[in-house]
Amino acid sequence: MKKQDLVDAIRRSGGRRWPLEEVGDFWPRLELLQNTGRYGDLLASITAANDKNNFLALVLETNFAYQFEAAGRKLAYEIKQDTREGSSIDFLRRTPENKRVFFEIRLLQQRQSIADFINSQLEKYGIYQILFAGEDEREEVIRLQNTVLSKVQDKRGNPIKFFSTDADVVNIVVIDATQSILGAFDIFDCMLVAYGDPSVEEVYRRQVFGLFQNDQPQYPQAIHDLAAKFAHMRNTLHGVLFLFKKPGGELIAYQLEEYLMWNHAKIDQANAGPILADISAVIPVRADE
Repeated sequence: MKKQDLVDAIRRSGGRRWPLEEVGDFWPRLELLQNTGRYGDLLASITAANDKNNFLALVLETNFAYQFEAAGRKLAYEIKQDTREGSSIDFLRRTPENKRVFFEIRLLQQRQSIADFINSQLEKYGIYQILFAGEDEREEVIRLQNTVLSKVQDKRGNPIKFFSTDADVVNIVVIDATQSILGAFDIFDCMLVAYGDPSVEEVYRRQVFGLFQNDQPQYPQAIHDLAAKFAHMRNTLHGVLFLFKKPGGELIAYQLEEYLMWNHAKIDQANAGPILADISAVIPVRADE
């Protein structure tokens, strides 16, 4: 891949002034990945990109990989846990503790209804204003839950990516939530996604049952049904890693921060601690706002 391939891909994907001005900052990241010899498929996909959403998803994968590789922490790209079935998982990290940590990444775009509303206000008034109510936040939390679920199983509950639960395997879904709720998605929303209402103070509760929340006999049938829907995911997934672009960064050459929510029924602190340390050494925990 050459620098001009990146320029061409940006233009085909609808990028204009600002992304093109960042080529000088973004290209060295691609060069570093290219020099490892392990990212041929990623670079080929960027070279062929001609769609904005796809290009931005590839940019996210690039920045994620870059932060690991620049710190000397190797990743493997596009790995299958079961060579007989299922699609590949984006990244594999082998830790010093001999754990195989699998990362499946998803870039979460702003909801189209919100984008359309913003654009209509900009066209009319040159500015926009949106106020989110509790129900809007609840819908967004549920949207993130469904996004995580879609990375583990299909609509019928059949597994699609994560097939191994061996003792040395750790399965993590990674979500870039930077744009969620117009950038207002915070640690309490992450906790709601993972652990539901009991994990947060009453002011932050949104009538949410968490992905990793334990079902209780006194809960209504609708919650029992939801817990059954989450059962395979709870038995397969060890955690959800929420990514956020560091404020003040560029459009494509940015730094990532994170919150990691563990499935405590699947991994204990003794195993989770070293993995979190390995991740946060290259993608720091999000600074409190």
